[in-house]
Amino acid sequence: MVNPIQVDQLKPSQPAGSVGVPGAVARPPPGQGGFADELRRQLEQVSRMQAEAEEGIEHLLTGQTDNLTEVLTAARKAEVAFSLLMEIRNKLVDAYTELKQLRV
Repeated sequence: MVNPIQVDQLKPSQPAGSVGVPGAVARPPPGQGGFADELRRQLEQVSRMQAEAEEGIEHLLTGQTDNLTEVLTAARKAEVAFSLLMEIRNKLVDAYTELKQLRV
């Protein structure tokens, strides 16, 4: 079964003690990944969801399964997860472009 992206599994990228402290460097606590690690995990999860959806479609076409509802649900979840991932990517690119244009 396909697992949806869990928002409650997200960890803050900055320790609570360093918020608003001038000169403080945001570093994740030991053993926890930062933003890049979380983004990588989400990319892998979306990739797994797409692979499971493709596998389900293949099984449906070859007659190995007849559960159309489960296959279509997995495909739709993969589609929604990919759309969300693309929106996040677009926002990150927009933020990077805006930062590049800032005058220092």
